[in-house]
Amino acid sequence: MPKGGYYHEPALVVGTPSAAGHPEESRIITLVSSIPLAVDRAAYDLAEAAFVPQVVIKYTSLRDGAPATMKPAALMEAWGGIIPGFDATWYELGDVTVTIDGDTATASAFVDSRHWIGDRLWRPVGTYIRDLTMIGSGWRVTRMEFDMTGETGDRAPAAEAMERAR
Repeated sequence: MPKGGYYHEPALVVGTPSAAGHPEESRIITLVSSIPLAVDRAAYDLAEAAFVPQVVIKYTSLRDGAPATMKPAALMEAWGGIIPGFDATWYELGDVTVTIDGDTATASAFVDSRHWIGDRLWRPVGTYIRDLTMIGSGWRVTRMEFDMTGETGDRAPAAEAMERAR
């Protein structure tokens, strides 16, 4: 088991073909996988394009409060107010599963999110659950929930990152 106490075997196959067909499942997996990579790379325009005009965000397992409905631009502003303050981040997704029901879908994925300032690490792990809808010829996220199941390190680097990102 690696340092930090969490081990997750990388998935060689993500999900299984759904009744709606493998191409749609693959499109959804590509979309939800692009969000954390875009955020890690500060490509907020790419991440923003993955969402509908009003998205429900639920991070209540990470911090107090209620789910929030917001414009994707506001979500990008929030992420931009902390992520650039870290020296490095890495959001690793695994075991992505997709359920498609007509023009709606749900995708869930294990996430191991690492945030460094120097050698200090804050590492929340858990599951991302995203609801999606088909708009035109593409899928968009309507709801995103993070269900934290574990945490390594402390949150001090997160507070420092917010200060540094200003």
